[in-house]
Amino acid sequence: MRVIIYEENQEEFYPLSNLVPQFNLRVGARTIAEHNAFFFRRHKLSFACRERFGVEPVRSTEPTLYLSGRLLLNAGVGLPRTDTKLKVDSATVGFFKKTPPLPCTLDEIRDALATIKDSKNINGMVVKKVWDLIGLNHTMLVKHYTAARRKGSMIRNAYVRGKNIHVARGARIHKLVFLDATDGPIYIDDDAELRPFSSIVGPSYIGAGSIIDRAKVVGSSIGPHCRIGGEVENCIFQGYSNKHHDGFIGHSFIGEWVNLGALTTNSDLKNNYGPVRVQIGSEDHETGMIKLGCFIGDHSKLGIGTLIPTGAVIGSFVNFAGGGMMDRYVRDFQWIVGSEKEDYDLEKALRTAQIVMKRRKVNLSRQYGEMIRILHGEICRSN
Repeated sequence: MRVIIYEENQEEFYPLSNLVPQFNLRVGARTIAEHNAFFFRRHKLSFACRERFGVEPVRSTEPTLYLSGRLLLNAGVGLPRTDTKLKVDSATVGFFKKTPPLPCTLDEIRDALATIKDSKNINGMVVKKVWDLIGLNHTMLVKHYTAARRKGSMIRNAYVRGKNIHVARGARIHKLVFLDATDGPIYIDDDAELRPFSSIVGPSYIGAGSIIDRAKVVGSSIGPHCRIGGEVENCIFQGYSNKHHDGFIGHSFIGEWVNLGALTTNSDLKNNYGPVRVQIGSEDHETGMIKLGCFIGDHSKLGIGTLIPTGAVIGSFVNFAGGGMMDRYVRDFQWIVGSEKEDYDLEKALRTAQIVMKRRKVNLSRQYGEMIRILHGEICRSN
């Protein structure tokens, strides 16, 4: 059997899904795809996503299980005997296709789904909107620690509370580090470094190669090769991003290749303690969440002293300088200095991205550059 994980309603995950397939967004210690693949380790795994990502569609010749990128499984899926939709409560989250034709592109998957009549409930959770990733992060951090069957590690240098702490062999923990696992487990991955005067409060995950430098990290998922300082609470950092200085980021999702200047701080609670609304374009969306910070797309850079309002959405390739309060919504490819705004020139954006990525020993490939050009073209056409 083959398993295909496909993008669905990816526009609901803006701006994080601009340059990352929806199923590769992080929640807990893994991406959505990594989480679901865990239940099918003996099966062939393929993906279906937007053409910009350069993933070649796979035409399956055997019975195939299709799983939505909105799905987080709680358990394995018992396979039905006939073509069957999979549901979590009333939401369709995939299907099993036994008989040809077997779809492989997103359009074919949507068409095939519309023809299947039988349905079956499965055990899982549905990520409907981008802010659901923040709401589910604590739960998934605990699940991933438990599923990995990690045992507590011998920790020589740090001050430790609680037992559910795993430190990979290549990780480095300096003296004067505090690890508190009383409210949830802590997982420190390969080659991560925790420098003096840092504290990690669980449940938290520190990704491979990330550096935590004089920081307080609470209930957060830090992806690979990040630089974290100051205070981070209940956040997800996708990876390869910098928040190396003092300042507070809370209940937020930060994409890749983002740089947050010194003292950058966001609000994650309204003054009236009411539910947070999120603006995308000209539309407001009710989240139902009391604490919710910001969403920052890939390759955005915020200068020193930046203040980010509650529920802000900041697109990809946004440059904000001059300090002070940002708008609640900033579209992609904007260059903002004080009250002056202009479009961010594509070639300048690509050159900067190349420099930034090279600092992490990552080359800006031709395919990735083409993805950026496609995104820029979409933005130009929509304005």
